Amino acid sequence: MRMMHNYFRIGGVAADLPYGWIDKCLDFCDYFLTGIVEYEKLITQNPIFLERVERVGIFSGEEAINWGLSGPMLRASGIEWDLRKVDNYECYNEFDWEVQWQKEGDSLARYLVRISEMKESIKIIQQALEGIPGGPYENLEVRRFDKVKDSEWNDFEYRFISKKPSPTFELAKQELYVRVEAPKGELGIFLIGDNSVFPWRWKIRPPGFINLQILPQLVKRMKLADIMTILGSIDIIMGEVDR
Repeated sequence: MRMMHNYFRIGGVAADLPYGWIDKCLDFCDYFLTGIVEYEKLITQNPIFLERVERVGIFSGEEAINWGLSGPMLRASGIEWDLRKVDNYECYNEFDWEVQWQKEGDSLARYLVRISEMKESIKIIQQALEGIPGGPYENLEVRRFDKVKDSEWNDFEYRFISKKPSPTFELAKQELYVRVEAPKGELGIFLIGDNSVFPWRWKIRPPGFINLQILPQLVKRMKLADIMTILGSIDIIMGEVDR
């Protein structure tokens, strides 16, 4: 998600998939699932690991909601909430997958949710690869540029290497908030348009630091080793295992 901002475009993508990419992606899915099995054999039933994470850093579902937590932090406390199911956006409703959640609300539950979500993510990827349609990949940005002869937005620096931002469509005079289920939780984008090609105001609401705000409550009256365990479980959730 962090690396591919220049590939996804409104209404399409920047370029078609390279030859053989789908097969390589399917091979990686098999490799990744094998790796998860190894992780679980090494960690999940390890008595030292369980001693460190069970009943550590507990918070209830009600507390999670009151603190504004989302993603795995929320689902590990018994709240079966995933925006891909709740808001039904894009094509997630066409895939066979389940929301992964636990009810204990401790560091072990957060670890288990994250491991389960990795498996579910592979299921979604495999189904998506099987259903990739044929046809053109061109996006709305290209169609807009083609209407204007010799537009400065057609320059290489705008369209391909993203040294400069380029407008894609006119934003109406209104306020918009759109949210998606990112790996760490709810990622929200707030826009205010003023009938121009650039937003008058643009605010990104990332879930990472919002999830961390409960940390001072969790570390009260805890031993140093327990605090490091809590930080470790949150770090797993804050990691780079993107959907």
